[in-house]
Amino acid sequence: MAITSGAFLLVLTNSAFNVLLPEFVRIYDISAALGGWMITLYMLAMTMTMPLTSLIVDRIGRKRAYIMGLAVYCVFSIMGGLFYKHIEVVLLVRLMHGAAAGLMIPLSLVLLFDHYGHEMRGRITGLWGMLLMVAPAIGPTLGGLVMEFGEIKFLFWINVPFALCSLILCCTQIASYQPVRRKTFYPEGVVLMLFSIFAMSLGIHLISVKAVSLWLPVTLMLLGTAAGVRFIQKENGRTEPLIRYRLLQGNPVYAMTVLISAIQDSVMFGVIFVLPLLLQEVFHFSPAMTGAIFIPAAIFTSMFSWIGGSFVDKGRSLNFIAYGIVLIAGSVLVFAFFSQQVSFFVMALMMATRGMGNGLSSLTITTVGLNSLPEEDLHEGSVLSSTIERLASSFAVMLLAVYYEVRWQAIASAGETAELAKWLALKEECFALGILMLATLPLVLVVKRKKVAIDVGNRRQSAV
Repeated sequence: MAITSGAFLLVLTNSAFNVLLPEFVRIYDISAALGGWMITLYMLAMTMTMPLTSLIVDRIGRKRAYIMGLAVYCVFSIMGGLFYKHIEVVLLVRLMHGAAAGLMIPLSLVLLFDHYGHEMRGRITGLWGMLLMVAPAIGPTLGGLVMEFGEIKFLFWINVPFALCSLILCCTQIASYQPVRRKTFYPEGVVLMLFSIFAMSLGIHLISVKAVSLWLPVTLMLLGTAAGVRFIQKENGRTEPLIRYRLLQGNPVYAMTVLISAIQDSVMFGVIFVLPLLLQEVFHFSPAMTGAIFIPAAIFTSMFSWIGGSFVDKGRSLNFIAYGIVLIAGSVLVFAFFSQQVSFFVMALMMATRGMGNGLSSLTITTVGLNSLPEEDLHEGSVLSSTIERLASSFAVMLLAVYYEVRWQAIASAGETAELAKWLALKEECFALGILMLATLPLVLVVKRKKVAIDVGNRRQSAV
C-alpha cells in the first residue's frame, strides 16, 4: 500500500490531465500549442529525471529518493490547488509532477523487490501492473467528472490526502537502506546527458506539431544525438558511469528483456496513437466511445498480469510470454483488415485479447530481466530500462505521426477521398505494429535459452 498507492496516484491524475486539453484551451483562453505543453512538460521532466535517479539513490538511498519524489508531487499539488487560475503555475506544477514521476516509477518496483523475495516477485509485479493499468482506464472518467461537476483545482487537491497517506506509510513501512555512494558527481556528464535527452525528446514531440517548422525539431534531434555521443565517450573512461549501460553488455538475459520491453512499449504507445485516429476519423466514434473501447484492454491486462506473474514465481517455462506476444500481434493485425461494417463488440473483443497478451508478456519480461541482476544493481537496471523504453516509445509515436500525415496526403493526392486515404494509412500502421510485435518472438526464445543455462549453472554451483 505504501509504494503502490503513490505510483497509482501518479498514473491516475496524469491520465486525467491528458484528455482535458480542449478544456484547458477554453478555460485559460490559450492556443492549442501552449495547452499541449501541459502534456509535453510532464513527459520531458519524467524522461530527464529518470537517468538521474541512480545518482540520487547513491547519495540518499532508495527509500529517501522515493519519498522525495512523493513529497515533490504532494507539495506541487497543493500549489496547483491554491494558484490554479494562473496558467504559468499550472505549467510549473505539471513540470514538477513529471520530475516526481521520473523518481517514483522506476523506484516503486525496485522497492517492492527489496521487500519480497524471488519466489513472490512475479505476483508482486502483476499486482503493481494491475494498479498501473487500471489507473489510466479510470483517469479520463475522473477528469471528466471533475470538469463537469467541479473545477480544475480539484484535479490537484484530490492528490493531496492520498499523497500524505502514502508519505506516512512510506516513512513507517519501508526499510531504510544505506547509500552505496559508488558514483562520483561529474557536472559535465550530467549536463551533456540532460541536454541530450531534452533535445531529442523535445525534437520528437515537436516534429508532429504543424505550427513548428521542420528545421527546428531536426536540429534539436541532431544536437541531442551529438551530445549523447559525447556523453558516452566521456562515460566510457569512468569506473562508475552515470548510466550503467554496461549492464547490457555483461548480462544477455537483461539485455534481451530490455530490447523486448522497448519494442513492446513502442507498440503499446503506437496503438494508443493509431487506434483513436482510426476509430474517430474512419469509424466516426465519439471521444467517449473511443475511450470506452480501451477499458477491456485495461481490465484484461490487469487480470493477466497477475496470472503471468504467478507463472514466473512457479518457475514455469517462458512459453507463456510468447503466447502473450502472439495475442498482442494478432489483435493489432486484425485492425488492419477490418471493414467499416465491423461491430463494436468485435473491436472490444480484440482490445480484450490485446489486454490478455499485455498481461502475460509485458511486465513478466521485465520481472525476468530484473531478477537476472544482482540486488545492488536493481535500481540502476530499472532506471536504464525505463529510460530506454521511454525514448523508444516516443520515437515510435513520432515516426507514426509523420508517416500518417505524409502517407494519407499522398494517397488523397492520387484521387482517393480523405477518409479512405486516412483509413489506408492507419491500416498500414496497424500492420507494421503487428509485425514489429511478432519480431520479438525470436528474442523471447533467446531469453528462455539463456535463462535456463543460468538456472542450471546456479544449481550446479549451489550443489558444489
